[in-house]
Amino acid sequence: MVEKQAERIKDLMQSMRASFEAGLSQAALRASKIQLMNAIPGHWFSAAASECMQMYVGGNFYGAISVAQSYVEALGKFLAENQKIRQSSDVTVMWKRLENKSIVTLDSRAAAEEIFSDRNDFHHLNKNLETDYLKLESRGLVCINNLHIIESDVFAYVISEGKIYPSWPKYWPESNDAPGHISVFLRNL
Repeated sequence: MVEKQAERIKDLMQSMRASFEAGLSQAALRASKIQLMNAIPGHWFSAAASECMQMYVGGNFYGAISVAQSYVEALGKFLAENQKIRQSSDVTVMWKRLENKSIVTLDSRAAAEEIFSDRNDFHHLNKNLETDYLKLESRGLVCINNLHIIESDVFAYVISEGKIYPSWPKYWPESNDAPGHISVFLRNL
């Protein structure tokens, strides 16, 4: 029994390695097209926001697009709550309010609205949902790079002497482990 499982694991590893190698050049090409902030605040949504980029690179476009849309919704709620702006269940209304109060730029609002434009089709798997792989890849890239526009606006920072200095510290939670320091989510492709 143990020997069969070990052999099965060995076979699976070999198959997975071959699959990884076969898709590596396309994954690298996709990764080269992504704009990415290497650090964002360590909030509950940080891992999911980063995962959508990894899904895109890995060729999982439905997931990348859906998570990008969820992230836009969560981030809008976070910003509205932080700034004490009346929330709305309509994401477009929420981002308009954020832009009207100068919480985000017009570019960020436009990026959020563009990401969210086909949300219902993806979240409800409507019949008219795109199925063409190349179009999904293109849509995923648009979503991911629009997230970069938003994050660059909302979570802007500079690095000096190895330290991150956020432009808007109120959006970066304090570290539980080190008072006086911020909690940072580091990411890379």
